[in-house]
Amino acid sequence: MIPCPVCRVENDEFATTCRSCKAFLQNRVVNLDLFETAWKILEAPKKTFQRIAIAEHKNYSLALFSMFGISLSFTLFWYLRLGDRFDTLLDLVPTALGAGLVLGLLSSVVLSGLYHGFAKLLGGKTSFRNSFAILAYAATPVVLSLFLVLPIELLTFGMYLFTWNPHPYTIKPVSYVALIGFDGIMALWSVLLATLGTVVGHHVDIIKAIVIVLLTVGMYGFLLLAAAQQVLAIL
Repeated sequence: MIPCPVCRVENDEFATTCRSCKAFLQNRVVNLDLFETAWKILEAPKKTFQRIAIAEHKNYSLALFSMFGISLSFTLFWYLRLGDRFDTLLDLVPTALGAGLVLGLLSSVVLSGLYHGFAKLLGGKTSFRNSFAILAYAATPVVLSLFLVLPIELLTFGMYLFTWNPHPYTIKPVSYVALIGFDGIMALWSVLLATLGTVVGHHVDIIKAIVIVLLTVGMYGFLLLAAAQQVLAIL
């Protein structure tokens, strides 16, 4: 809580003006800058999540979800070995990109809905817009991996990254372990950021935040794989 310097009334941590006398409590944040916020979320996540929470417009949240969806799409193509269904990498990549954009839009609704629902069940106090933005910016490491690691993986393994015949590990074992390991670290980093964002944004303790994030990731992963298997069965 923030005490008003004028009337001493207690206000919510994310309030910019006093609910009683309307005096300013902290600097107003109208818009978020994508690159500045993405960098700060890695450098000083707690302060950045607070800034995201008080921002009047949660800029670029949907764009980040779209890029997260593309990363998730390529991960599914890798996990389900969908390269066998395409003739060349030039056919696979546009399909994965298109599917990723759709998946990103769906994720923005389903993932945020699950997360916000679990948070509310465990005493979370922020709005759906803040939940949406917390998850979007927590995905920053995954988005970085999309731009930094995926191109190297495609250049190194080509279609074998998605067919496993032969398995890409047998082609370049050190490169494969290093690149996949880096992807895993970035995914874990995003989970940790989401947990910290939950503590800051929803005013819950770290144990509840961990439970909220794990429930969200587990349920969404289950739904995603179930849906992917149904689509594959139809195709």
